[in-house]
Amino acid sequence: MSKPFRWGIVATVAEPPQLVMAFVAHHLSLGADEIHIYLDNPRDPVGELLDWLPPVHVTRCDRHYWRAVAPRRPRRHNNRQTINATHAQSVSKLDFLLHCDADEYLRPGSDVQAALADVPEWATWTKVFNLERALVRGQPQRTIFDGVFKVHYQGRDDTPLRTSALAPFGFTGHAAGKPFVRTRIGMNIGIHVPRHGHIKDRVVPPHYPADQIELVHFDGMTPLHWAGKFIRQAANTPERLEQLPPFRIAQWREIAGCLHDPAALRALFDRVNGYSEAEIAVLEDDGYIQRDQFDLGPIVETAFPGRSVDLGPGAFDAALRKNIDAWVDVARQNGVL
Repeated sequence: MSKPFRWGIVATVAEPPQLVMAFVAHHLSLGADEIHIYLDNPRDPVGELLDWLPPVHVTRCDRHYWRAVAPRRPRRHNNRQTINATHAQSVSKLDFLLHCDADEYLRPGSDVQAALADVPEWATWTKVFNLERALVRGQPQRTIFDGVFKVHYQGRDDTPLRTSALAPFGFTGHAAGKPFVRTRIGMNIGIHVPRHGHIKDRVVPPHYPADQIELVHFDGMTPLHWAGKFIRQAANTPERLEQLPPFRIAQWREIAGCLHDPAALRALFDRVNGYSEAEIAVLEDDGYIQRDQFDLGPIVETAFPGRSVDLGPGAFDAALRKNIDAWVDVARQNGVL
């Protein structure tokens, strides 16, 4: 029998602590050998909760770190993610490394070993495709992981998922998947693909599509979290807002009008990413909606014994609100709110 692959995950995070803890706990439960967490805010208190977990490697992205790995700290979050993922690859003892975000989760029960064993030797990386979470319209969230999961079939332009200017292919986020790379190759690991040489090189090395594992993308753990993605960009790199895809620009313009009205924000989220039970039943029959049970409470308790971790939307939004308010103030100073 062949030796098992050592695999792990890298993520750059700036999230409420309960999301980071759930992300770590979930992937440890699936068998990850290493999890590399890069704290975009080097003073992020979640680091102290992770430091004592041996499989978790915490890097605080302070000025000393950036001086060691780059000419300067990149302004764009995507560029920081790329540098961090590539750095994790260089210091890990893994065979394969998955680069994703803290709101992206391998599906419960994923057999990662079987999926990696299926990757042929010629493939330098495998692409893990993603589903996207949707909420049940009119149904309150019990936890930030509630909902159903939409499927985007690659190579098909038609979809029975609801489409609009805010979700042209039925997703509010992306359907590009995430890269699971062979670490021995030494590639630059981008957001969706790795590259040999400079990350701006448009030549992407050949990959093998993963068909045994998938990610679920929670494009907004709550409606406020969805809005927060845009507010953070409006604060940090406002010039990038108009460079977003047209459907993302449309989302931003709608969000800006109801940011401080929770009911209006939930109604907007339902309009673009909420489905009625009747719609879900039809889409489920056609294979465009799937259901997973992300019951992460017990898993988090196992990974963090003695810690009380509230995965409810109220506690999550309360933890997020301080950052949101600060970003709103800066966005207003930038003239984009």
